Amino acid sequence: MAASCGDSSSAEGGSADTAAAGSSEATDPSMTTASTGMADSTGVDPSVGSSDDSTTGTPEDVVVVPLRVDAFAVPPLDTYYACFEFTFELDQMGHMVGFVPVIDDVAHVHHYVLSKLDEPSGQPDGYSCFDLNGEMIYTWAPGGQQVDLPPEAGFLIGDAPEGKVTLRLQVHYNNPAGDAGSTDSSGVDLLVSKTLRPNNAGTMVFGDIENIEIPPGMPAYKHISTCSGSATTGLLAETMHVFGTSMHAHNIGSVLWSEVHRDGALLYEMNRDEPFLFGSQNMKLVDMLVEPGDEVQTHCIYDSSELTETTIGGPGTTNEMCWNVVTYWPRVPQPVDLCGTGS
Repeated sequence: MAASCGDSSSAEGGSADTAAAGSSEATDPSMTTASTGMADSTGVDPSVGSSDDSTTGTPEDVVVVPLRVDAFAVPPLDTYYACFEFTFELDQMGHMVGFVPVIDDVAHVHHYVLSKLDEPSGQPDGYSCFDLNGEMIYTWAPGGQQVDLPPEAGFLIGDAPEGKVTLRLQVHYNNPAGDAGSTDSSGVDLLVSKTLRPNNAGTMVFGDIENIEIPPGMPAYKHISTCSGSATTGLLAETMHVFGTSMHAHNIGSVLWSEVHRDGALLYEMNRDEPFLFGSQNMKLVDMLVEPGDEVQTHCIYDSSELTETTIGGPGTTNEMCWNVVTYWPRVPQPVDLCGTGS
């Protein structure tokens, strides 16, 4: 499991990856002439894109791997986190270089997180989960569109023994009306390149959940989550090249942004959503650097003026989050889910 990185702690824990996955430099560039060799498995039906494919526009060495939930019966609950696992094989390592979200039950899919597991858990489809087991790869929230990685990096897969790949899709279902009889077949199309890129990519969150406590009747209550300089020193062995950033909160988030500080001074804003609109969340493509020792502050302003009870951080839609999901290269040797504590 990937670790959390607090205000003054370094990254620790996490499962060990292979040498290829842990290195910032990808290996085995001879992949360009090999077959994809994917085996069929439940929920996965890979097909090869071509340069004249008008649907995906993918180059000849990119394989399109559709991951789909299989008509899952959405529980009549305010909040339910369901996990679905997909296992398939590659006869060579590849890089995930793009993600195309496919949302079926728009009314009830709140967001999802795609993670890479070391091995299948053996749990049945749709098992209840809130943990972020595995290595976070990709996230989707309403408004999110196709994400294509820059040519410098990709997410490594097929590096496990026998080329096994296990991915987990954690879907947050929001059904406050208790609708019965709804099913969902949402998912994501993976764009997997047979040509390895120079660097392995990673995904992590600058932000906070557990320390959020928002009083009622406040039109502009601010929460700040800090990933300290000592934390980034422990986390980063070299410069982090951030190429994507997406802010995330729930219903009462109104303005969200992240700042990078160096030597006690504001260096730049990494991202800002003003106003933050839950239905228009997206991954912004950027080209920014975070150095070991930099402090990353994530600011979230909430409007609780119409509420009569305190809102706390948590998994439900009526709870709140203060997140900046970033994609970057090179991948750190021991990935973390989240870095930040709140105030």
